[in-house]
Amino acid sequence: MKTVLSFFLLTFAFQLIFAQQDIKQANYHFKSENYPVAFKLYSKLYKKDTNNAEYAYRLGICQLNTNNNPAQALEYLLKVEKERNGDPVYQMDLGRAYMYNYKFNDAVKHFEECKNKAGKNIDIKEVADLWISMANNAKVMVKNPVDVSFVNMGKYINSAMDELTPYITPDNEILLYTTNRKFDAQVNLYTYDVYYSYMTYGYFKKGKQLSAVNSIDDEYIAGVSLTNERIFIQLQGYEGFQDFISSNKKGKNFMGKTFLNKNVNSKAAEIACYETVSGDTLFFSSDREGGFGGMDIYYSLKLPTGEWSVPLNLGDKVNTIYDEDYPVISADGSKLYFSSNRPQSMGGYDIFVSNITKNREFTTPKNIGYPLNDVFDNHTIAFSNNDRYAYVSAIKPDGYGYTDLYRVVFLQKDPAVKIFKLKFVVQNGDKKNPFAKADTTLKITAYQKGKVIFGEYAYNPKYSSSTIALPPGYYTIVVTGKYIEEYSYKVTVPEIPSGSKFSKKEIILKLKEN
Repeated sequence: MKTVLSFFLLTFAFQLIFAQQDIKQANYHFKSENYPVAFKLYSKLYKKDTNNAEYAYRLGICQLNTNNNPAQALEYLLKVEKERNGDPVYQMDLGRAYMYNYKFNDAVKHFEECKNKAGKNIDIKEVADLWISMANNAKVMVKNPVDVSFVNMGKYINSAMDELTPYITPDNEILLYTTNRKFDAQVNLYTYDVYYSYMTYGYFKKGKQLSAVNSIDDEYIAGVSLTNERIFIQLQGYEGFQDFISSNKKGKNFMGKTFLNKNVNSKAAEIACYETVSGDTLFFSSDREGGFGGMDIYYSLKLPTGEWSVPLNLGDKVNTIYDEDYPVISADGSKLYFSSNRPQSMGGYDIFVSNITKNREFTTPKNIGYPLNDVFDNHTIAFSNNDRYAYVSAIKPDGYGYTDLYRVVFLQKDPAVKIFKLKFVVQNGDKKNPFAKADTTLKITAYQKGKVIFGEYAYNPKYSSSTIALPPGYYTIVVTGKYIEEYSYKVTVPEIPSGSKFSKKEIILKLKEN
């Protein structure tokens, strides 16, 4: 009996020790703001003690400060409303949680309550006012959506963790993004790396680590060059902290790491950058001294030495006392896209656009609208070489985990068509001769599924050819005529443009026997 009792006491002691270790670890990661790991640990603890108000509260805070279903934070925070009702920070957090559930009136109510309970704390009152402005903007913007649709990029690109800040090379062939899917068990951290994916026949292949730039520390894709010669990476580790390196494009790969000069990389933070198609200007974000406040956007010109010049601030048309970040230049150089948490946002960071004049002046930025922007943080938009498509990172119900990458389709823009140039020949032995007969019975027909005729196309006997243009879809091309045997083949035109707009195909016709 004593042996059995001793066994149970020993087992209980071990369980208590392990539980205390879990609590200690969870508290440590929470205080270190390592919220993804803290959330996992508190979730485990909460399952064993669902009445623990502190676990519930911290789970809510973890979700508010990660992209792990932030809307669910409301459920946890409401469990501790009685205990924390008088805390202005809690009221702020509760307001954000209502924002993430698109309950804007409730959000404003708690932001106002935050101000009432803040006393003489001016800073927190200013933040509450900012969120009130954003909530009021959101009410209007969700009623006037932009005509777009979102397509999840799928399991080959997305994971259970964050996929962030997509960029695409100017040739539309390589998608680059940042992800923290890799977990380092030794230090109990998710590390950020740069991944890339090649497009093949209109579809992106499985994402892979970009070995040329990744290390044991954190790396983030910071931007691309419109010259299609290089990409930019932000380092956050031993080699450099919040500094840029570039890596040169070599065919379908990237090679080398070159630090940008000290006019760009400073002792302050540099987050994102973009090089113009001429290669003579670099736009980047930094919180260095002399700006308007927070992160500002600057530009540097390329000197005859190849180095970047002392940067110039874009001025008060673009920059504010709030943060302006993640500059992206349109392919034609006429627009600047950037992210900002200014009062015109509908929640946290939104993407704005400013037109660039010939004199390199900037028009008043405009919010690009809902649902391209939403109540969560929106940092970048990467347009393909066809304005119908773009790529964003977003939190949506059909996601694989935290934030996922999506292809955005602008429905009012015409889809990219593929032009097929068909050359008709007849074969006699080893020789091929043009089918030059002026055959008025020759028909070239494109069928969609179910033998629905999409279009009929003319035959040009002078050049023994025909030209057809097809939007995205699946087709069967059928060639018939009085003097030939029927010929058919299948064609797929992908939704995402890939490679050349033109495609040539030789059609070998077989003449009917007399």
